[in-house]
Amino acid sequence: MQLKIKTFENYYCDALACALSEFLDLQNDCEEDLLLKKLSIDEAQVLCDYAVVKNMLAGVGKLYLKVPYPELGLNSLDKYHITGKEILSARLMSALTTKHFVGGRVELYIEDLIDYAEGALSEISDFCGKTDIGVMINLGRDLDEVGRAVNRYGKSPASILEDFGFLDRECYIYGLNFIDKDDQKLLAEYNPTLILSPRSDGEEGKGAINLYNFIYNRLKFGFSSGKCYNIDMLGEAKLANINTNNLMYETGLVKFNDLIKALEFKKGEEISISVQGMEENIFNERILLSDQPLKEEFSSLREKVIEIARKIKEFN
Repeated sequence: MQLKIKTFENYYCDALACALSEFLDLQNDCEEDLLLKKLSIDEAQVLCDYAVVKNMLAGVGKLYLKVPYPELGLNSLDKYHITGKEILSARLMSALTTKHFVGGRVELYIEDLIDYAEGALSEISDFCGKTDIGVMINLGRDLDEVGRAVNRYGKSPASILEDFGFLDRECYIYGLNFIDKDDQKLLAEYNPTLILSPRSDGEEGKGAINLYNFIYNRLKFGFSSGKCYNIDMLGEAKLANINTNNLMYETGLVKFNDLIKALEFKKGEEISISVQGMEENIFNERILLSDQPLKEEFSSLREKVIEIARKIKEFN
């Protein structure tokens, strides 16, 4: 059986983690602020280039790249002619200029609602409304995140987003492992995109996703590689399906076509996969494009990244 699908859409890829976590223990040794003090702008650009090339070799046709400074992501996306957006911390909002508002290629990222004062959240929402920039919010990936938000605001996570007006805009919600059915029904009244990263969540000790409830409530969702250095979009969908089956104690709840629809970038070029037997076996495959020039670029960038990682270790 030969299956053809469009290239993948990766809704969130952390450029620094994607490039460096193969060589460094970022979670324990290098918080992002400390890491950035050890990197020049040119080195950070190399890491972004490497993350983009990794995604392209894994069949990604549209990439949302989380970068530490404005324009690094756009530079890399343009350099390799791949569709996508640059994701920036909302703390960098004041650094954006008029050119960042053109073309809808920049999103602001709220890492944790608790890290921002209420006034700051209102300012971010107003800024997104005035500039038509999308917003991505990390919400509910573990019970602690949900509990702290509920304790501060006295409301459920989805109600908090509604109150601040985020759901009235182009809104991407990263996580949602631990929100209840009432919140899912509230989100269904709007049109946010839910971003799921099962492999990254698992590596970070976050919760498992009940994908069936998202499909049942007709919520729009897509997959991301998160902070993984090994890009495997089919693997993300496979793990989400396994998690759901385990949580619901029943197999077959999530349909093959729902997963393919969530993975595909509609305007991408088709990639062809040989599948033996049942169509679900596609999720046991791993895409690696045989683009020789891109592979050579990957090898060249990898050597540079190894040198950067070595410098960071010596800095410690």
